[in-house]
Amino acid sequence: MKKLAVCLLLPLSTFCFAEEPRTNVVNFNTTASREVANDVAYATLFVELSDHDPARLAEQVNRALAAGVKQARESGAMQSVRTAYSTFPVYNKSQQQEGWRSRGELRLSSKDFPVLSRLIGNLQKPQSGTPLQLAEIRYGVSDLARKKAEDALIEEGVQAFRSRASLLQKSMGGKGWKLLNLNISSNAANPMPYAANYSLMKSAPAAPAPVEGGESRVNVTVRGTIQIAE
Repeated sequence: MKKLAVCLLLPLSTFCFAEEPRTNVVNFNTTASREVANDVAYATLFVELSDHDPARLAEQVNRALAAGVKQARESGAMQSVRTAYSTFPVYNKSQQQEGWRSRGELRLSSKDFPVLSRLIGNLQKPQSGTPLQLAEIRYGVSDLARKKAEDALIEEGVQAFRSRASLLQKSMGGKGWKLLNLNISSNAANPMPYAANYSLMKSAPAAPAPVEGGESRVNVTVRGTIQIAE
């Protein structure tokens, strides 16, 4: 077997040594996965208004958002309550500006699905101000639940990797194998979000949104390189 000569150049001397080339090196990966119940819901509601006066428009949108934030915080079950605001000019067919349009968003997250569902219904009711409209609801796995699932899947993935390595060793007639490197990664595939049907919302009274979390598939992939001994 040929050896490779590797030299190190130092200020006062040069050292050379022979390095055995790596043979019977195999790269492969294994994947472990499971379905995990989504335990967090993310809802986005919005208000969108137009006016010739940008200051009055901002006041109307901010008032609607403030009322929504107040209700959300009073529910006592929200993990996060955030808002977003954007304004853009409105032009007529002659490309002349004729006003402004603003959109304010209320973004909520909660692990209490029934409370969130009722809150969404209440925020869409025209009680004492401008009602909000539902844009979408998304679902996900909390950090704690994801970590618990990933810890179990790492054990499964590594065991599957070792079993595959032993199978490769046997198939190649090797005496044994050693691990050269290992990489572990994970990801979760979430379901499609629930999107509101605005054409139906305009004609139907506001009602609690259907908050059904479903499940997400959590995957752990173990990638590595082994060398099989002859």
